[in-house]
Amino acid sequence: MNDCENIFRPKYHFSLNKGWINDPNGLVWFCGKYHLYFQCNPYSNNWDKMHWGHAVSDDLIHWEECEPVLVPDKIYEDYSKGGCFSGSVVVYEDKIYAFYTAVTLVNGEITQRQCMAYSFDGYNFIKYDKNPIIESIGIDFRDPKVIHHDGEWQMVVGGSDGSALDRDSHGRIYLFHSDDLYNWTYGGILYEAKDGEGTMFECPDIFELNGKWVITASPMNRTDFLPTIYMVGDINFKNCIFCHEYTDTLDFGPHYYASQVYKDKYNRYISIAWIGGWEWMPWIKDHGPSTEDGYRGIMSYPRLVYIEDGRLKLLPYNSGNDTKDKSDYPNKLKVSDRLKSNLFNELKEHVYINGIVSRSRSSTDLSISIFDMEGHRILITLDFLFGNIITDYTEADKYINNGPRIYKADIQDKSDIEFTVLKDGNVLEVYLLDGKYDFTSMIYPKQNKIGISVKVKDAVVRYRELNICLLYTSPSPRD
Repeated sequence: MNDCENIFRPKYHFSLNKGWINDPNGLVWFCGKYHLYFQCNPYSNNWDKMHWGHAVSDDLIHWEECEPVLVPDKIYEDYSKGGCFSGSVVVYEDKIYAFYTAVTLVNGEITQRQCMAYSFDGYNFIKYDKNPIIESIGIDFRDPKVIHHDGEWQMVVGGSDGSALDRDSHGRIYLFHSDDLYNWTYGGILYEAKDGEGTMFECPDIFELNGKWVITASPMNRTDFLPTIYMVGDINFKNCIFCHEYTDTLDFGPHYYASQVYKDKYNRYISIAWIGGWEWMPWIKDHGPSTEDGYRGIMSYPRLVYIEDGRLKLLPYNSGNDTKDKSDYPNKLKVSDRLKSNLFNELKEHVYINGIVSRSRSSTDLSISIFDMEGHRILITLDFLFGNIITDYTEADKYINNGPRIYKADIQDKSDIEFTVLKDGNVLEVYLLDGKYDFTSMIYPKQNKIGISVKVKDAVVRYRELNICLLYTSPSPRD
């Protein structure tokens, strides 16, 4: 039996009541509710024959779990290690169309092909009788994302020029076009990875924001270990040309994977990801309950997506409802011109904190420490001298202590450090510099309680503003 004393289900991050969950596969506002679809195994908390799960919400934060909508019951997806893999959904002519990867054996070989299903109510889907709609063009060929642009439907699919397991392979993102969502033509390779950028691009996404096109993906075997990357540039869809300008990561923590960007009912872009990742999830032992009544896998808290100077910023979502639970400690605490290392006196279970720390130009680094009552800690350090963000798990709990990692960041000239820390169950999310640098990690503190401290080297910590409250329905509204 696993040691589960440090396992605490989050309240404001969606997880299944029972079973395995990983990639988000679609989110739409349809018939007065948000419908979230995701890859799952509803019968066991281990990865296995994949289904599409379903949940509904009024505000993207409080969810009601529903019955699975895609069950692998057709010959083209009926395989013990296959099934209905990830994809996306669109709303068109009062129907939801779901695009997914069907995985089965063909002549003894695992084959991945793209399929389609549609629904009139969001709960019951009918699989297209002419599936698959796109035949395989590689060993790894999965996760279709569909959008509408310039009078035509566009689909991107992740792939590889070889095999995802071959370290000499290069990830690819393929492009397809359609006039009717049923018949698709091949457009070409929209992007191919350079050495070190990954052997396979899982869960590619594509969206336009403020006149710039953004491609996101979760690369396998990337040498800098980034779990999810984004690339900014311009796209000529007709000629399948991506003019790549800039690459960065959506999250420099270890557990923000398979992000997809959707629009809420206010037409704002939001990102939801699987808090997990293949480096960690399939072989976990003490990371979660192993009984049949247990669960594994969590969806991230939704994030509003902005673009500024060609770089993305992601901040905690708000639904317009700002009702907070103030029963634990004050909603607001303003502190200035004084040294205050620990942000609150007692360790807390559910935390939402945001504020601004100002540093003098002489201070060379700032550190945020998240710790528990046994002295385990995750350390996030902003190195202003060399422009790096350093995450250090050396003293973290036994489930996640895997040492330090360094990420290049444009922070040398930053004097006001905006930060938000959200801790909910076993999930930790940190947003730095107005969402320009985000950090997501699983965390397993003793008795589910953490403390937070902020320290600046060679200077006094000065808080211009500090807001503290329990985790609640949504962060404060942001224009």
